[in-house]
Amino acid sequence: DWILSAPKENLHLPAPNVFVPTDLSLKDTQEAKFPVLLRKSSYSTLWYKPDTMFSTPKAFVNIYFNCPHASSSPESEVLTDIFTRLLHDYLNEYAYYAQVAGLYYGINHTEGGFEVTVVGYNHKLRILLETIFQKIAQFKVQPDRFSVIKEMVTKEYHNNKFLQPYQLAMYYCSLILQDQTWPWTEELEVLPHLEAEDLAKFVPMMLSRTFLECYIAGNIESNEAGSIIQYIEDVFFKGSNPICQPLFPSQHLTNRVVKLEKGKNYVYSNQGLNPSDENSCLVHYIQ
Repeated sequence: DWILSAPKENLHLPAPNVFVPTDLSLKDTQEAKFPVLLRKSSYSTLWYKPDTMFSTPKAFVNIYFNCPHASSSPESEVLTDIFTRLLHDYLNEYAYYAQVAGLYYGINHTEGGFEVTVVGYNHKLRILLETIFQKIAQFKVQPDRFSVIKEMVTKEYHNNKFLQPYQLAMYYCSLILQDQTWPWTEELEVLPHLEAEDLAKFVPMMLSRTFLECYIAGNIESNEAGSIIQYIEDVFFKGSNPICQPLFPSQHLTNRVVKLEKGKNYVYSNQGLNPSDENSCLVHYIQ
């Protein structure tokens, strides 16, 4: 009776949730104490570790996009940050149903690019994973959402001046020691000049040279893990007009840190940015 007398427009039962797992069986995998290098190509490496301890029907997938163009300047650093936030924003409504069914995802900006993480029940995990990678491959900038995210990022960068002194001190320590890092003040300086068109031009360039570092663990068989990576390689590296090209050998660089010579001391001091904060901090760093 309620249904018959209800308004016709915009009132309906939710669609079936495709992410609800129905197969909760445990895979028959060989015991592995440590992750093993399952496959390696010019496009990617895959590390794999089946779960033989917790006996739960869950898996963990982490795909790290190593993109040298993602952190080559303060502008590229900010654009990569906005790119990952926009992806998250685009997927929010779709991924809500995944979260209800115990599947979670993350898309995070990293020092050398960005990473995608999916964790939860393994049965429907690949559906969410494939949707995320299709969104990356077909990324389009929505100017209205770009403006919202840009404003959010600008506020966050401005709020850095209100960080606790110990947080700023640790930040300066990393900034001085690590290679290819840019001060947030420089990033804040370029932010007002960045527009949606800049991001639309930047993303294809960022993805043009990429290497994938992959780790898959949990209730998943080795052939399934290999199939996931093969799918991702096909999306980004294969076809008549591939989105990505492999890195040049010289671009495979690890994160480099300044080596402090034995017996030498260095001091770096800076004034706090928040005049109303009376606290001070000293970081004593021994390498």
